[in-house]
Amino acid sequence: MSTRAQSTVLTLIVALAMAGCGSQRAPLVVDATLKAEDVDEVLVLPVLDARPTTYEDVQVTRNVGDAMVRFLRERGYFTIAADSYRVRPSGPLDLHVASPAQLLPLAPEDAKYFVLVQVDSLEPGYDESGETYDARLSAVMVDRPGGRVVWRDVATASSSLNGMLTVFSRGSRQYEAAVNASRALVETLPDRPRAKE
Repeated sequence: MSTRAQSTVLTLIVALAMAGCGSQRAPLVVDATLKAEDVDEVLVLPVLDARPTTYEDVQVTRNVGDAMVRFLRERGYFTIAADSYRVRPSGPLDLHVASPAQLLPLAPEDAKYFVLVQVDSLEPGYDESGETYDARLSAVMVDRPGGRVVWRDVATASSSLNGMLTVFSRGSRQYEAAVNASRALVETLPDRPRAKE
């Protein structure tokens, strides 16, 4: 591996590590009665795409869904990825204010807790080099038996990849921005205590 490639890889590792070391921010909504240890299973519904042009970066919803499952598991939650909705939404939802009545029909009746994530935007950043992407995601966690939204948040994150790495990996900036925003979302959920082995 050349010195330049090693330098690029090292820069990527440092950038990703720094992205995960931000200060803890508060979610838009977290129910005071939510106890992470009581959330024994979380169903992650298919990710909604609210972007005006969904034909670009068509894999973003799958990438976000995979990232959400991975990050929830890292926080101690047992997750299951759903293949479909019980009732498919007719279009994008405003997850800032979506009510339980709007959300409950989306998940199967046997789901106790479910998470719905929406890609609100994925677009080039405003840096001078024009090499970054910004992603904005919104999400909710619903207690289906209780008929209540127990967590609601919005997160925005940028990519930090640039140079030769993006030439060899088409779409990597968009992917990184979406994954960083997914991580930022999950960081506002309480950690679930892990079972003692």
